[in-house]
Amino acid sequence: MSDYNRTTRECSVSQLHAELRQAIQNYFTEHRLGSLEAETLMCCETISEKKSINKLVSWLNGKSDATIYTGMLLTSEWLIWVHHGDQSGTRLNAANLKLIHAEFYNSRIPKDAGLQISGFPVGAKEGIRGQIGMGPEMATQKCCEEVIKAIAKANPPSTQKHIFGLPFGGPGKT
Repeated sequence: MSDYNRTTRECSVSQLHAELRQAIQNYFTEHRLGSLEAETLMCCETISEKKSINKLVSWLNGKSDATIYTGMLLTSEWLIWVHHGDQSGTRLNAANLKLIHAEFYNSRIPKDAGLQISGFPVGAKEGIRGQIGMGPEMATQKCCEEVIKAIAKANPPSTQKHIFGLPFGGPGKT
């Protein structure tokens, strides 16, 4: 089981938790990405609430966030996701859609759903692979599908087979 109970909803940027909205607005302003509302294709928010655990486990693991807010924003070129935890503070990640791959995941053990991302977010020195945990609501699947479609549109898969940089079959053959 996941350590958190999660709920996800599709929303407008103005409906995001205040810390999430402010972090995204600051990122848009700092990187001159245009008007936040005009550029947004899709936005969703997940609230993750820590499940009850016994005091010994809590003591061994140290203080962890009781509540985590996660916002995910999609534009035609960017995927931006930001977390705000009551202990960990605010952390924003952004990736150009041409530099990432995403898949919907829905696991039964632990019971969890969300978006699995691999690629190169802004500032990463090497590729990453991680997950954005989301709730069981239909909004999760819709948001994930929109991200996956946007990535495919920004970076369509090659239909031609290549071996060592040459078309399959050697030079001059396709």
